[in-house]
Amino acid sequence: MIADVVISVFVPITLFCIMFGMGATLTHHDFSRVVHRPRAFACGIASQMILLPLLALVTVMLFELPPEIVVGFMILAFSPGGTVSNLFSYLARGNVALSVSLTALTSLITPISLPLLSGVILEWQFDSAQEVHLPFGQTFVKLLTLTLLPLSLGMLLRHYRSKLCVGNEKWLTGVPGAMLLVVIGVIVYQNLGQMTGFLKLAGAPALLLASAAILGGHLFSRALRQATDDTRTVAIETGVQNGGVAILVTGTILDNAAMTIAPAIYGLLMYLPATVYTIGIRLTR
Repeated sequence: MIADVVISVFVPITLFCIMFGMGATLTHHDFSRVVHRPRAFACGIASQMILLPLLALVTVMLFELPPEIVVGFMILAFSPGGTVSNLFSYLARGNVALSVSLTALTSLITPISLPLLSGVILEWQFDSAQEVHLPFGQTFVKLLTLTLLPLSLGMLLRHYRSKLCVGNEKWLTGVPGAMLLVVIGVIVYQNLGQMTGFLKLAGAPALLLASAAILGGHLFSRALRQATDDTRTVAIETGVQNGGVAILVTGTILDNAAMTIAPAIYGLLMYLPATVYTIGIRLTR
């Protein structure tokens, strides 16, 4: 259904480039903000790592979805926001520094949290007879190699070649983001004949989850009395997820094309509520 070369080759390369590009925008000052603004960070982390998975769980329980689709959505919910969330945070006049730092921090957590939480979901959806497991060691090493390693290399480049990174920041972050859209587009194209069925199956829950995540993140942050720009960033970071990580896990490590449907559809539809949210803010400000 999905060409092996797209999942096994281009997804890892794209994810590596995304994380390298993000690292090239970071300095040690971005991480020091965790200390200086602990409440904003705690709110953002809680919204991404706790609220979003809970919203995903409620969403999949509202629909009668096959186990593979449920697992796909939950793995997506356990994946961190990518550089696209930083762009939307900027367009929505949020706190871009907070957005970048949250993305970086969740990338440090994900290699451990994602395989652990995904393993629980797999046990919930599949009985032992089906032998569907996510190997923790393999997943941890792969995520470490494709997230923390390129992030660190990008930060080293920023440290030693700061002018180069600043002058080419749009290319370093924009090109990998476009690469991810191309990968998702190729997946969609290869399954064009089945897209109507995929959209019927995963379209409504994906759109509902993306909308609920942005709204939930916004309300959660407001309830904790965060600043307006921080609230916008938390909302965007909660709703705009890193489909590349989810597709890497479902398509490469689990080698299950059906599980890739949910993150691929979400990766396309999440832009709708994110765009509506951004336009709404810019029109009402």
